[in-house]
Amino acid sequence: MDEHQGTTACACGEQATEAELSRRLDEVLAEYKGRPGALIPVLQIAQGIYGWLPEPVLKKIALAMDKSYSEVAGVVSFYAFFSTHPRGKHVVRVCLGTACYVRGGKQVLESMRKELGVEVGETSKDGMFSLEIARCFGACGLAPAMCIDEEVYKRVRPSKIRDILATYYAPVKAKKTAPSAKKGAAKKAPAKKPAKKTAARKAAHGARRGAERARRGVKVHA
Repeated sequence: MDEHQGTTACACGEQATEAELSRRLDEVLAEYKGRPGALIPVLQIAQGIYGWLPEPVLKKIALAMDKSYSEVAGVVSFYAFFSTHPRGKHVVRVCLGTACYVRGGKQVLESMRKELGVEVGETSKDGMFSLEIARCFGACGLAPAMCIDEEVYKRVRPSKIRDILATYYAPVKAKKTAPSAKKGAAKKAPAKKPAKKTAARKAAHGARRGAERARRGVKVHA
């Protein structure tokens, strides 16, 4: 895997500025300039940096790599893993390969489209999911199939789409509703009372007091 793979536009939870993203892309273009077959790796890295491939980025890549914009845009439109629209937090891909299509893939796609309220290539309003079509996941024997990010779901039924999506919303809801550390902190345990003197300690103490009284001439009763 290329050392730049997985680069994102966000670092340490803070959104990078446009200038920072542009600087990262410039570094990549300088590194790959003149390399044979470098266009696809550069596009992959650029998408990792920006999260998608906006038109200005494609034009910049075309200029830096001495290629026409139409050639660069053609490569992007040919491969399904490239996106010219902002993607959601999770990418949903419904397989419409022959086996999946015959066994209900189209119905799965329709159910997913309605549940998310988007068309293919769009992102849900809450920014959680982007919907795409794929051709094969290699799970033809367990069709229809779909994947969300890297997780492949097999023998998917349209009626289960809502439940599947709910599992991705659950961690978000749990994070929002979790009590703060201050509110959830346990009450301080009451201070322990000094341990009571044992019988042996009492006896020793009494003996010492008796000896002191005897030394002073005080009569001690047995």
